[in-house]
Order: sequence, then structure tokens, then C-alpha cells
Amino acid sequence: MSGLLDRMAKALAGSPLADALGTAAERFAERRGGDDAAADLDEGVLRGLARVVATQPDTAIYLSNRPEWLEIAAGLAQRGLAARAEEIAGEELEILDLDLESALDALRLRRRDEMALAACADLGELAPFDAVSDSLSRLAESTARTALALAQREVSGPDLGGDFAVVGMGKVAGREFTYHSDLDLIFLFRGGTDEIDRATRIGQRMIAYLTTQTGAGVAYAVDTRLRPSGQQGMLVTSFEGYERYQTEQAATWEHLAMLRARPIAGAIGEAAERLARVRKRVLPAAQPPWSELAELRQRVVAERAAGDDGVRALKTGPGGLMDVDFCAGGGLLERGATPYPDPPGVPAMLEAAAGPEAAAGLLADYALLRRVEARARWVAGRGLEELPAELEVIAELVEAGLTGAGLRKRVAELRTRIREAYDRVIAAGTIAALKG
Repeated sequence: MSGLLDRMAKALAGSPLADALGTAAERFAERRGGDDAAADLDEGVLRGLARVVATQPDTAIYLSNRPEWLEIAAGLAQRGLAARAEEIAGEELEILDLDLESALDALRLRRRDEMALAACADLGELAPFDAVSDSLSRLAESTARTALALAQREVSGPDLGGDFAVVGMGKVAGREFTYHSDLDLIFLFRGGTDEIDRATRIGQRMIAYLTTQTGAGVAYAVDTRLRPSGQQGMLVTSFEGYERYQTEQAATWEHLAMLRARPIAGAIGEAAERLARVRKRVLPAAQPPWSELAELRQRVVAERAAGDDGVRALKTGPGGLMDVDFCAGGGLLERGATPYPDPPGVPAMLEAAAGPEAAAGLLADYALLRRVEARARWVAGRGLEELPAELEVIAELVEAGLTGAGLRKRVAELRTRIREAYDRVIAAGTIAALKG
């Protein structure tokens, strides 16, 4: 056993992960064990690295060919993820200096490197999950900015310059990204019918630059269904059209989605002003939304959590993450919020609507359920809404010594408490009922 492989095995001794250090781990240790950085790994980084390699063999093989990655990982304990996020933003101009094919590969390689780095910090307990989620969100924002700049560079015609905005929705808006999250985006532009064609081509190119499979993989999956009129609507919307739609035509669920929106690329200032104006008009005018939201939430349960056993559908099922999303968004629609949370993450929204003290218990359960979801996504190697079969591995990543049965019990308890809080709010028709 090589020195690095032996050290990783010792870091996992006594855990169910110890037997998972197979061929991929051996290859990683063989290729990288002689690097100077390998000797500089402190206990936390080594534990995180061992867990990354044991739970994701494909990532281990990939990292075995990335010597610079180990050098960055070795400094995690001292420098932290926040410093790395600043370095990532500084790399955007370097990528834009490349030809298109090389730039697209660079975006994909960087995403794989940084997701593995975040997982190393996460699983090695070098950073709280909120910091890990923030790091993954900032990486997605940087990638979106770069993809937009590439699209604007490649599309011919009059330059829209700062007249095109990319608005992030959901997790990226609230900086609550996790492993393998999709990018939910809408595109806004300044102008009329003469600019629609070019703006549409910029949006199409940007999506292609993020989603096209190259030799380095894909950057992100992109979902644009939250745009005005959904899939039946145009890909791009003028600033004026978006404001008019949200204030005159949008359904309650569209207002709910709008609450978790934040400009992340392009004409950020103007888009932020438009969102602020929309919220100023929508929030004070909103009627108590709970009856309508309850019906919408029940449809989600019926369509996306059929057969749930109270544990598996940890996002969409009763007591899942979406119950907290609905409480936070519904609370703002009921009461409004000034100043508006920036970024609009679920915890900040719920605290703005219900008050920090009333929200504390529900948010503690929400945070733990998010950690379970994140580790499930890491182990599965893909986005998911339900717990996969590898419960023993996921349980060990959630808490050392926790069994698969123990994880099921804990998730069931979390979801029961979350559902009880949600039901109190729905029954009373006010977020004030969260106080219990």
C-alpha cells in the first residue's frame, strides 16, 4: 500500500467507507502520492479527500490527472473556500482569452475541479454546509457570466452590450446551490421587436455553451421554464414586458418563483431595479395566498412524490424541503418584506416573513435535510429528488457512525416536524402560526 493510500485508509478506519477504497483510489495514490502537496495534507483535508475518493471513483480517476487540484486542496484548511471563490471570479478573463472550444472545455474542467474541492471541504468538515453551498453558487454565477460573455462575443449583429440580463432563479438566486444543481434562468433585455432576434440568439448560445456535451463533459443543465408564460413563452423577455407580466398576468405560483430571483450576469443593475419594482407592487397587493398555495403544493406531492414512504421523497414529499420553500415564499406574499433579503435564500425569506425566533426550529430541520440531500446527490453523482439506495454510505457522510436505518429514522423525524409546521400555517392561514 502506497503512503498516500495508507493515509487515506487510516482516515476512513472504522467507517463503512474503508472498504470502498478500490482501484480508483489506488490509481489516485499512484499518480499523486509523490506530489509535494500530498505531504502537506492536514487531517481535515485528508479526511475529505479520502471520502471524496471512496464515494466517487470516477472523480478519483479524474483528479488523478489534475496535479494542480491537489495543490489547491492542500491549502483548504488555511485559506478556506471564500478565498477560492475570489480566485474563481478572477479566472473569467483568462477563459475569455481562449478560442471558443478551449473556453468551453475550461468551464467544464473548472466546474469539476471546484465541485470536488467543495466536496473535500464539506466531507472533511473544513467548512459548514452553508459556506459550501455559497461556494458552489458563486461558481455557477461565474460560469454563467463567462458563458454570457462568450455568447455575446460569438453572436453577430449590433452589440447589446449591457442591455441583456441573466436572472438566476431558485437555488442559485438564494446561493443555496448543491452538488449537481441545475441552473434555473430567465433572460431579460432592453429593447423592442428589433432586438428580439439578437437577444434570443444570445440566450440560445448561452444555453448551448452551458449544456453541450464536450470531451470535458457539460457545465450545467439549464432550465428556463420559469420565464413568463413558461414553455409557451418566448425565451427572452423585455424588461418592460417582464414587469408588466408579473404585475398584471402572473399566477400566484409565478409570484412565488419570482421571490427567489436575482440577477447574476449582464445588466445586473437594471434587472435588479425591475425586480425591486415588481416586488414593491406585488407584495403589498397580495391576498393571503395559503389556500391557493396548499392546492399547488398538493399537486406537487401527487405528481412528484407518488408512493413516498415518509422518507424517500425528501424534496417533494410531505414534510420535504418544498414545504419550507412554500412557507418562506407564502409568508412574504402574505406580509411583504422591506428591505428584501439579498440574496433571497429560503432561510432569509422565512426570517423576514416570520421573524428569526419563530423560524429558528423549522430552519434547523431544513438545514439538516439540505445536508442529507447534498450528500445523497454527491453519492449518486447526479441531481435527484429522492434518497437513493446507498443509505449506509450517505448516513456515514451525514454523521460518522450513523447507520442507514438511523438515517431513515432521522429523516422521518425531520419531515414529520416540518410537515407539522407547514400544516399549522396552512390551517391558520398565516405565517404567524409558525410560532406554534
